[in-house]
Amino acid sequence: MRPRSTTVSRSRRERRDSVDPSVLAERAAWAERLEASPPETAEESQRELNDEKRFKKAGLGVRRAGKRGLFRREGIEAARVGSQHFKGAPPPLKHALPEVLLVGAANAGKSTLINALVGAAPASKAAPASASDRAGWTSGLEWIRVGAKPPLLYVVDAPGYGAHAVATARERREWTALCADYARTRATLAVAVVVVDATRGVSTEDRRWLDLLSPCIVALSKCDLLQGPGAVARCARLVEDDTHCDVVATCGTTGAGVAELWAKLKARCAAVSVRTSDPRAVAVHRSAVS
Repeated sequence: MRPRSTTVSRSRRERRDSVDPSVLAERAAWAERLEASPPETAEESQRELNDEKRFKKAGLGVRRAGKRGLFRREGIEAARVGSQHFKGAPPPLKHALPEVLLVGAANAGKSTLINALVGAAPASKAAPASASDRAGWTSGLEWIRVGAKPPLLYVVDAPGYGAHAVATARERREWTALCADYARTRATLAVAVVVVDATRGVSTEDRRWLDLLSPCIVALSKCDLLQGPGAVARCARLVEDDTHCDVVATCGTTGAGVAELWAKLKARCAAVSVRTSDPRAVAVHRSAVS
């Protein structure tokens, strides 16, 4: 039997209680789909080839931090400024700014990606998002102000969803209700990002959030764990076909691909005007300085 050229490796940082047999089975099934889904047309082949070249240049598909995979991002001052839990009120915020919501399955690498967006390396004490190798660490909506002089935007970190979160079924239902209500009613929400684990593909719960938050951006995380010629490019192509969304391949631990995602988020936020004189913005933010 010919050995598969596409595989999913495992990070040493992943705890055993975060990557159980069901997760490993999902990874194996996704690797098989990647292997069995070559481009069907000349156009798809060219697209995959172009993506593979672009991703290699960005350092994607590089497992170890070397010349191309080394974490390198210009740091942006960022700090947690408030949180909201189930049935609680949104925090009073000093500035009325566009907001970026990030959602994803538990242990999909969402908080690590947020830290990479602001230039904080994984082990940095300056990292604003609570990241843990244990799934389900984030337990409420967390507002992170990005930029200081001037402040640029807020990133809103949401609790991880899915059966792999370390939480009770009731807590998971409460988190889902909290995030869904925020997405439906928040006047200052500029763009939503669904973080999809590149080692597992688009899950059923990912699809529910994609439907709720559409149009949105899909950020592929953990691309450093995809091994094989063109594996990242093929993953991006299949996820784009599955979701019909703008897909950005990233790796939060090496910083690869993060600059492209940051540029897209800034462009979306720049297209949204949030004025402190806007009654909706004032009502949403309940400015602490007014």
